[in-house]
Amino acid sequence: MKISPLSFSMLQNYGLAIFYFTANSVLTVIFPLQAADHGMEEAEIGLMMGIYMFVCMVLRPWAGQMVSKYSVHTVMKYLLLGHVAALLFYVWLGVESLYVVRILQGIVTAFFSMAMQMGITETLRDEDRGQGMAMYSLSSVMPGLYGPALAMLLWVQRDISWLLIFITFLAFAPLLFFMKSPLPKIKKENASFTLKDMIEGMKLARANKGLVVSSGVMLIGASIFGAISTFLPLYLLTTDTGNVGLYLFLQALVVVGSRFIFRKYIPSDGKWHPGFITLVLGSSIIGTTLLAVLPLIGSFIYISALFNGIATAMLYPTLTTYISFAIPESHKHVLLGIFLASYDLGFSLGGMLMGIVIQFGSYPIMFAACSIMGVVAIIYNFIASSPKERIIIE
Repeated sequence: MKISPLSFSMLQNYGLAIFYFTANSVLTVIFPLQAADHGMEEAEIGLMMGIYMFVCMVLRPWAGQMVSKYSVHTVMKYLLLGHVAALLFYVWLGVESLYVVRILQGIVTAFFSMAMQMGITETLRDEDRGQGMAMYSLSSVMPGLYGPALAMLLWVQRDISWLLIFITFLAFAPLLFFMKSPLPKIKKENASFTLKDMIEGMKLARANKGLVVSSGVMLIGASIFGAISTFLPLYLLTTDTGNVGLYLFLQALVVVGSRFIFRKYIPSDGKWHPGFITLVLGSSIIGTTLLAVLPLIGSFIYISALFNGIATAMLYPTLTTYISFAIPESHKHVLLGIFLASYDLGFSLGGMLMGIVIQFGSYPIMFAACSIMGVVAIIYNFIASSPKERIIIE
């Protein structure tokens, strides 16, 4: 039976997502600071942070088939135990475990986000998917309102004990929301995860224009988001031109507000909307350009949080909603995994490659490169979806 995106059952799912991503929000700030404090350079920090999403990318398509075969509920149960193991490993070994923990987080997140989004797709009516995806995305970014501030508060105290206690709590908290979970327990008949099926899915991906175009835009957009997420705290701290906690709070506030206020405006008709995508990418360009000229604008840097927040809020749910219509039902789970892998790859490359740019160039050059990437995404968006070949459901 289909339910409302704001029903109690769905709110329980959103709560599960909030507690899961709170750990990511805190550690995404702590890990680069802790790594730099132990002598890592920007390129190595980018690699360490980027490997998280790279692992997600590799596992996404397989995760989709596993969820389909064993049900959303069953997979969620085991991946939450994996979440506990990853965080407790960090609590045990500290900074020496950063690479291993990032890999474990990548494995768990690949299955978590896939299970949640497939659960939303199977639970909600077609016309409510846009709202459901937006609310899930909202839940995943709400920790950004308080996570960075908590991270900085724990960091400046230089007392690792409180941080480890908090991380231990976050390891077990999602399990409380999973109890009596409304996530679907239905298994898909004849669902498989063979190499042959994966190859067939890849062939379909190349032939599906909607998937190719949306994945391309997602790849570029995620690269920008990955660079900002990885290096913004270090940028503000090294230049001493802004408060990291305040900036990230303002950006997260905009993300949360935008995803809730504009959730009904996210296209949910299965058609490609290049004008809407351009507005989102344009916001990103303004935000990264302001970061690139930070030495000139000083305190006005906080304005960039507004534009970066809007771009972060709207791009992912818009493209995810579109792709839920644009891929054939027969290979839906594999193709959805391939699409989501484009976000993971982009986010990973944003940290890995831009770390090299910073190490051999500078932070302003890196953010200027992000602005150029945004322009490229807009051009690709219009060229690939020209009026003669307007993308609809393939």
